[in-house]
Amino acid sequence: MDKWPPGIDPHGNGIRIRVYRKGACVYSKTLKGDPYSAADLAAAVKHREQVKSRVSLGLPVNDGDESENALFAEVAQEFLETLQSKYSTLVHYKNILNREWMPLFGNWLITEPTTTHIKKHLASRDLSVKSKKNILIPLSCVFTHAIQAGYITENPVKAVKAGKNQKPPIDRFSPVERARILAKLSGAPLLYFSLMFATGLRPGELLGLKWSDWDGENLHVRRQITTRRVENSTKTHERRMVYAPKWVRPLLTNAPTRFSGEWVFQTRNGNYHSDTDLFNRAWRAALGSLKIEYRVPYVCRHTRAAELLSTGVEPGKAAKQLGHTLEMFYRTYAEWIDEYGGDREFDKLEGFGESGLQTKQR
Repeated sequence: MDKWPPGIDPHGNGIRIRVYRKGACVYSKTLKGDPYSAADLAAAVKHREQVKSRVSLGLPVNDGDESENALFAEVAQEFLETLQSKYSTLVHYKNILNREWMPLFGNWLITEPTTTHIKKHLASRDLSVKSKKNILIPLSCVFTHAIQAGYITENPVKAVKAGKNQKPPIDRFSPVERARILAKLSGAPLLYFSLMFATGLRPGELLGLKWSDWDGENLHVRRQITTRRVENSTKTHERRMVYAPKWVRPLLTNAPTRFSGEWVFQTRNGNYHSDTDLFNRAWRAALGSLKIEYRVPYVCRHTRAAELLSTGVEPGKAAKQLGHTLEMFYRTYAEWIDEYGGDREFDKLEGFGESGLQTKQR
């Protein structure tokens, strides 16, 4: 058949009927039957007309399965309303759902999206593997919520693989580059990037520092600024004490805000900075004027990790300073550990060598 009746089409081994209201699908059901059989097709048309009549009168449509009437948008909203997580996570998930999945699935019934639909959408997006994995997380959460609520029985995201790619090497800054960049900065940006180079703190953790967190030798990391508001926890939900090298301490001691407010980095009205825009502008200008290849400020944190490893700090201690789990630290900086270990690590692989054999021969 070249043209099917409105709201009716073949689906699998049956006939699917759909009913719309104000552009949104409010009912979808696949009936048993042959879509090329005049009798079965007529029965499907009759069934759809009955449902349309009930919808137009505002009457409930219930075939004994409420999942057939639940829209993806409604289930996604339920998930967000019941999500018990940090505010920043809620905002992050909501933004991804609104940008990536609501335009595609919003008016679909929760039973309709399939693994194939999701794979096709991922294939159409020019994103890194990491970004694809990130946008799948909240989508999978919505379907998990739908399973728990009894709307569906399987999660279509489960079988989706975003793929793998090789991490590009991190082009950390050399000591000379670091010195040139810091010499070009002044004021709050100088303190900000000096601390990032010296301690490896995350941008949000730097913005969240209060003077009460500084004991003259260490910074006590307890909070972060994320999504423009204070989160009284770190990214890993663990407080940590971070050593401040001696070279950066005078900048803290002589900072203009030292005795003028509670925040280390504060605005003119004494409040915290809700974003890093001020500092990032100064960063871009400094690298541009020095004709140093641009790298995002976060590379300062990676540079600190390389510095710790190159000076012989144990990976476990370095991971703790940066606020990583040891597993994450190894996964992120494994090539650096190999690089800075040098021939010493190969010597360890030799074991007892010939001396061990001689001992046994005696």
